Amino acid sequence: MITATANAPSSAISFSTTRFGEISVPENKVIRFVQAMPGFERLRRFIIIDHDEQGTFRWMQSIDDPGVAFLLTDPSAFKPGYSVPLKKSEMEKLGADSTEGLVTLVMVCVARDARELSLNLKGPVVFNAESMNAIQCVIDRDDYPSSFPIKV
Repeated sequence: MITATANAPSSAISFSTTRFGEISVPENKVIRFVQAMPGFERLRRFIIIDHDEQGTFRWMQSIDDPGVAFLLTDPSAFKPGYSVPLKKSEMEKLGADSTEGLVTLVMVCVARDARELSLNLKGPVVFNAESMNAIQCVIDRDDYPSSFPIKV
């Protein structure tokens, strides 16, 4: 997964965040939303930062707003068989001919007491690891709730 580095090459983007401090990443590691996420229309550029060594959780940190970061995880780790039914138009936005090379992550919701976690299975973030184009899909399936409780 993409990891921010302290000594990034000259074609790097440096920016400050409220959660992680000063970050510098290679420009080719920046995820670009070709269609903004609902409610975050002005935020298009993000990076992925591992939360822990196991890689179970990751942060999607906005480059455009230092205070915006989303906690993400691989949904298949908690809901085996999870898949995103991508439309042809979504594949085109991602710059992909097949699902190979696509990364799917879902947002983790943390309850106020921080012991209860749930996943938003209805709104996965999908990005192409080659082109770094990203979209947030909306899945209309009853078995993919917007609040799927998990235990860690």
